[in-house]
Amino acid sequence: MSHEKLALELADFWFPAIANETWDERLRILDEVHGQLYQDLETAGEYEQVSASFVAALIDRLGSPPVTHPAQAQIYAGSAKERHWGAAMAWQFGEGQDAHGGAPAREERRRWPREMVNLLTEMWVRGEPARCRLVDLSRFGARVMPLRYQPRLPPGTSIRVVIPGGRVRDGVVVFSSPRGVGLEFANAAA
Repeated sequence: MSHEKLALELADFWFPAIANETWDERLRILDEVHGQLYQDLETAGEYEQVSASFVAALIDRLGSPPVTHPAQAQIYAGSAKERHWGAAMAWQFGEGQDAHGGAPAREERRRWPREMVNLLTEMWVRGEPARCRLVDLSRFGARVMPLRYQPRLPPGTSIRVVIPGGRVRDGVVVFSSPRGVGLEFANAAA
């Protein structure tokens, strides 16, 4: 069976189970499904392909509603479709919107400017590998969105992450929220 066909069959099977649930409950259910898929498929590449297509098909079946919830953004970030993960990123960076939906002007407090990045990559938390989306990057840090449910990581937690160019950077968590995990790199001069 092709990966795309498997993803569509999974979406058909799981859609009734998540259709009337909250985004938090959908994320919990999908985390369990993803855990089983990871064990059942032979390679990480197969898992990534099936998983991302499965999530995209589920979002389409839900009508692709605008992102309004942290758990929804986390689900959308794992989709194979650019419009889904783009919506998750747009929501993530729309934080602090005013009552009219516009983003208030905010002073940039970072010493080094961040670069918006959209890269599926690998990170290691406490030595355990996990897939994530690298969202932004600067000389001194980054923000990542885990693709599978991850309990909130307390500040000071050590994380390794692969950045563009295939380099691995060590960092520590400086904040963790439903909108991502902020890292400060251990050796900014690297």
